[in-house]
Amino acid sequence: MDSERIKGLIDLLAESDLLELSLTEGDSTVRLFKQAGKVSAAEPVAGIAPIPVADLPEVVTPTVQAVDVKASLYGVLHLTPAAGEAPFVTVGEQIEAGQTLAVIEAMKMFHPVKAKAAGRIAAILAQSGAEVEAGQALFRLD
Repeated sequence: MDSERIKGLIDLLAESDLLELSLTEGDSTVRLFKQAGKVSAAEPVAGIAPIPVADLPEVVTPTVQAVDVKASLYGVLHLTPAAGEAPFVTVGEQIEAGQTLAVIEAMKMFHPVKAKAAGRIAAILAQSGAEVEAGQALFRLD
Protein backbone atom coordinates (compact mmCIF):
# COMPACT_ATOMS: atom_id res chain seq x y z
CA MET A 1 0.00 0.00 0.00
CA ASP A 2 1.55 3.32 -1.02
CA SER A 3 2.02 6.32 1.28
CA GLU A 4 -0.46 8.49 -0.68
CA ARG A 5 -3.20 5.91 -0.09
CA ILE A 6 -2.37 5.85 3.63
CA LYS A 7 -2.35 9.66 3.82
CA GLY A 8 -5.80 9.63 2.20
CA LEU A 9 -7.05 7.18 4.84
CA ILE A 10 -5.67 9.39 7.61
CA ASP A 11 -7.47 12.40 6.13
CA LEU A 12 -10.68 10.39 5.82
CA LEU A 13 -10.50 9.32 9.47
CA ALA A 14 -9.69 12.85 10.63
CA GLU A 15 -12.76 14.29 8.84
CA SER A 16 -15.18 11.58 10.00
CA ASP A 17 -16.84 10.66 13.29
CA LEU A 18 -15.14 7.25 13.17
CA LEU A 19 -12.72 6.34 15.96
CA GLU A 20 -11.01 3.46 14.14
CA LEU A 21 -10.33 2.55 10.52
CA SER A 22 -8.85 -0.71 9.25
CA LEU A 23 -8.05 -1.55 5.62
CA THR A 24 -6.50 -4.67 4.12
CA GLU A 25 -5.25 -4.72 0.54
CA GLY A 26 -3.50 -7.88 -0.57
CA ASP A 27 -0.99 -8.76 2.16
CA SER A 28 -0.93 -5.24 3.68
CA THR A 29 -3.12 -4.13 6.58
CA VAL A 30 -3.36 -0.61 7.99
CA ARG A 31 -5.19 0.15 11.24
CA LEU A 32 -5.70 3.76 12.28
CA PHE A 33 -7.16 5.01 15.56
CA LYS A 34 -8.35 8.48 16.54
CA GLN A 35 -7.99 9.60 20.14
CA ALA A 36 -8.72 13.04 21.58
CA GLY A 37 -9.12 14.55 18.11
CA LYS A 38 -5.83 13.16 16.76
CA VAL A 39 -5.10 10.34 14.35
CA SER A 40 -2.30 7.89 15.03
CA ALA A 41 -1.06 4.62 13.58
CA ALA A 42 -1.64 1.50 15.66
CA GLU A 43 0.96 -0.98 16.80
CA PRO A 44 2.43 -2.92 13.88
CA VAL A 45 0.54 -6.03 12.83
CA ALA A 46 2.68 -9.20 12.71
CA GLY A 47 4.50 -9.46 9.42
CA ILE A 48 3.79 -5.84 8.36
CA ALA A 49 6.41 -3.14 8.65
CA PRO A 50 5.26 -0.04 10.56
CA ILE A 51 5.05 3.28 8.72
CA PRO A 52 7.66 5.72 9.98
CA VAL A 53 5.98 8.59 11.80
CA ALA A 54 7.97 11.05 9.70
CA ASP A 55 6.12 9.73 6.62
CA LEU A 56 2.70 10.45 8.10
CA PRO A 57 1.16 13.85 7.35
CA GLU A 58 0.51 16.23 10.21
CA VAL A 59 -3.11 15.93 11.22
CA VAL A 60 -4.81 19.16 12.14
CA THR A 61 -7.57 18.79 14.69
CA PRO A 62 -10.73 20.06 13.01
CA THR A 63 -12.06 23.28 14.45
CA VAL A 64 -15.71 23.51 15.32
CA GLN A 65 -17.44 25.65 12.76
CA ALA A 66 -20.49 27.64 13.68
CA VAL A 67 -23.69 26.65 11.90
CA ASP A 68 -26.58 29.06 11.46
CA VAL A 69 -30.17 27.88 11.79
CA LYS A 70 -32.22 29.94 9.34
CA ALA A 71 -35.88 30.82 8.99
CA SER A 72 -37.65 28.72 6.40
CA LEU A 73 -40.29 31.37 5.68
CA TYR A 74 -41.35 34.95 6.39
CA GLY A 75 -43.29 35.48 9.62
CA VAL A 76 -43.19 36.50 13.27
CA LEU A 77 -40.62 34.71 15.42
CA HIS A 78 -41.68 33.31 18.80
CA LEU A 79 -38.89 32.11 21.10
CA THR A 80 -41.34 30.80 23.73
CA PRO A 81 -44.21 28.31 23.37
CA ALA A 82 -46.64 30.86 24.90
CA ALA A 83 -46.55 34.26 26.60
CA GLY A 84 -45.01 34.05 30.05
CA GLU A 85 -43.44 30.61 29.50
CA ALA A 86 -39.76 29.70 29.42
CA PRO A 87 -38.02 29.95 26.04
CA PHE A 88 -37.56 26.87 23.87
CA VAL A 89 -33.76 27.23 24.20
CA THR A 90 -31.21 29.52 25.84
CA VAL A 91 -27.66 30.55 24.93
CA GLY A 92 -25.17 27.90 26.05
CA GLU A 93 -27.72 25.07 26.03
CA GLN A 94 -26.83 21.75 24.39
CA ILE A 95 -29.44 20.73 21.83
CA GLU A 96 -30.28 17.61 19.87
CA ALA A 97 -30.93 17.28 16.14
CA GLY A 98 -34.65 17.78 15.48
CA GLN A 99 -35.22 19.79 18.67
CA THR A 100 -37.60 22.76 18.34
CA LEU A 101 -35.73 26.03 18.84
CA ALA A 102 -38.57 28.46 18.11
CA VAL A 103 -41.74 28.83 16.03
CA ILE A 104 -42.55 31.18 13.18
CA GLU A 105 -46.11 32.44 12.91
CA ALA A 106 -47.27 32.96 9.36
CA MET A 107 -50.91 33.41 8.37
CA LYS A 108 -52.07 32.29 11.85
CA MET A 109 -50.14 29.00 11.45
CA PHE A 110 -47.19 28.12 13.67
CA HIS A 111 -44.19 26.51 11.96
CA PRO A 112 -41.47 25.00 14.15
CA VAL A 113 -37.84 25.96 13.65
CA LYS A 114 -35.89 22.76 14.30
CA ALA A 115 -32.19 22.07 14.69
CA LYS A 116 -30.76 20.10 11.78
CA ALA A 117 -27.82 18.92 13.93
CA ALA A 118 -26.87 18.56 17.57
CA GLY A 119 -24.75 21.30 19.08
CA ARG A 120 -24.70 24.18 21.52
CA ILE A 121 -26.62 27.43 21.16
CA ALA A 122 -23.84 29.99 20.73
CA ALA A 123 -26.15 32.93 19.94
CA ILE A 124 -29.77 33.86 19.37
CA LEU A 125 -29.69 36.23 16.41
CA ALA A 126 -33.29 37.52 16.39
CA GLN A 127 -35.71 38.82 19.01
CA SER A 128 -38.99 37.24 19.95
CA GLY A 129 -41.88 39.02 18.23
CA ALA A 130 -39.67 40.27 15.38
CA GLU A 131 -40.62 39.76 11.76
CA VAL A 132 -38.08 37.49 10.10
CA GLU A 133 -37.36 36.87 6.43
CA ALA A 134 -36.98 33.48 4.78
CA GLY A 135 -33.29 32.56 4.94
CA GLN A 136 -32.54 34.92 7.85
CA ALA A 137 -30.17 33.44 10.46
CA LEU A 138 -32.02 32.94 13.76
CA PHE A 139 -29.59 30.88 15.84
CA ARG A 140 -25.87 30.12 15.73
CA LEU A 141 -24.78 26.65 16.83
CA ASP A 142 -21.27 25.51 17.62
